[in-house]
Amino acid sequence: MKRKGFTLIELLVVICIIGILGAALTTSIRIGMKNACQTDCKSKLRQLGIALAIYRSEHDNRVPDWLSNLYPEYADDLSLYVCFADGSSPKGSDAPVPPAYLTRISDQGNFYTRTGSWDNERGTGPTRTLAVRYCSYCYEFSAAEGTAGWYKGSPLPEHEQDYRTMGQYKRIQMLYGGRDNTSIDGVQLPYPASQIPIVRCCHHWKDQSIPGVRGEGQTRIERMPIVLNVAYAGNVFASTPYWEGMSRLGNSNR
Repeated sequence: MKRKGFTLIELLVVICIIGILGAALTTSIRIGMKNACQTDCKSKLRQLGIALAIYRSEHDNRVPDWLSNLYPEYADDLSLYVCFADGSSPKGSDAPVPPAYLTRISDQGNFYTRTGSWDNERGTGPTRTLAVRYCSYCYEFSAAEGTAGWYKGSPLPEHEQDYRTMGQYKRIQMLYGGRDNTSIDGVQLPYPASQIPIVRCCHHWKDQSIPGVRGEGQTRIERMPIVLNVAYAGNVFASTPYWEGMSRLGNSNR
């Protein structure tokens, strides 16, 4: 009796089908993990935004010097300060902006490369809460020393010109805006509280890209990596690294 089996071509077809299904499954798992990681990060940002809002309501609308100052009274879960997408080991123990991300956006001189801006155990801010050893996030309203040349726009009142910290500069953006946010007749507008980030996560930059501009005053629109943010007003949103440039795409006054 002649024994019937698979031909070589049939075996190759089966192997190819299995390979295609395996690749599709791997891609689906990778996308699922990426989405789950983003969802978890957005949830943490939202909780930090709520904690910051409660802090402001109890401190005459002042923000804390550091995100870690929320611990333990306003945000007592240390895992809130760490993003799963953070590639440092342990997570949250290094710079809050990955070096590869800075290379991608051509910004190796970024403010967050300075340890004075970090809110983890390697950070040098004298008023940060030492119990928070790990932190993955950029706190935009921090007491870290800033640079006077950051502001570009209409002349500031004399009493506002001597800003010294990151937090003071962000307050100026909220009150006076910047040259990338103007009305149709050229009047400079304040950045709305729902648009200006108070906490940012730069660790999802490989996940996707969205249209934006590379820097202040730039006009060429290109695809840039995403950053997850919680705004001063508490809403969570995705933006490009240079969030001010997003007004060029969505400001109805322009």
